Amino acid sequence: MPLPSLESFCFAAVGDVHGRMHRMVSFLQAWSKRARHELDFVLQVGDFEPHRDEADLATMAAPARHKHLGDFADYHQKRRHFPWPVHFIGGNHEPHGYLDTEPRGFQLAPNCHYLGRSSAVDLNGLSVVGVSGIHDAASFQKPHPPLSLLGSVSNKAFTFFHEEDIERALAFGRADVLVVHDWPSGIIATQDRGAFAQQRRSPDADAVGNEYARLLTEALQPRLVLCGHLHKGYRGVLAHTSGPPSQVCCLASVEQGAEAFAVFQVSSLGIREITHLGTPEPA
Repeated sequence: MPLPSLESFCFAAVGDVHGRMHRMVSFLQAWSKRARHELDFVLQVGDFEPHRDEADLATMAAPARHKHLGDFADYHQKRRHFPWPVHFIGGNHEPHGYLDTEPRGFQLAPNCHYLGRSSAVDLNGLSVVGVSGIHDAASFQKPHPPLSLLGSVSNKAFTFFHEEDIERALAFGRADVLVVHDWPSGIIATQDRGAFAQQRRSPDADAVGNEYARLLTEALQPRLVLCGHLHKGYRGVLAHTSGPPSQVCCLASVEQGAEAFAVFQVSSLGIREITHLGTPEPA
């Protein structure tokens, strides 16, 4: 079924940024100039790391060697600006002492929006559902820890999605685009399984992803699922018993280069990727 009548536009999807906002902006600006495509907005799949200062950085779950302040302070203090609206979810490396002050989402800086723990937004007529965090079976049915526990429990306790987040997302009923941090389980094609042996965070293809990202995909039947987390580019498809399949776009980290980026064109005909690993295809 075609999308409702929409003016054609393009948006970008970006993988794990890890505080490298300048690199993200530079890459997308260069692509836009080269491809002669304007971007209407950017969707980012978590591990954005919008640290304003060292106090924010202290609330992130990560080994000390991976804790870097990053570029966000320049945007928060308006020394730099995002050229397009950036909408991001939380990953498992975020300043939750900052983000959890507004768990339903908020604007952090001009053109920079946190989608919250679980939310839906309309962007140019496109329904976008975002769910922050990663899965942890031991925490799933518990409530999110309150900010008052920061410093007395592990920062990692704030990085998980919980049952309430999944139920809120399911209640939205539908989505054109679903944004999650970890991959939906079961998307690795048979011919690609060998490439996932001993991957970061996944010893084999069966260990890739989580069942709740898969559940959301099956229930909301989005045309497009965006995810990151594994620092690996991949494209997959999830079929549904009725309706069109969901295309799954998995993105690498910004520090890895072009595999962290994808650009999509939206029209009444659907959502079509017009880049592959950063290289423009004919429109």
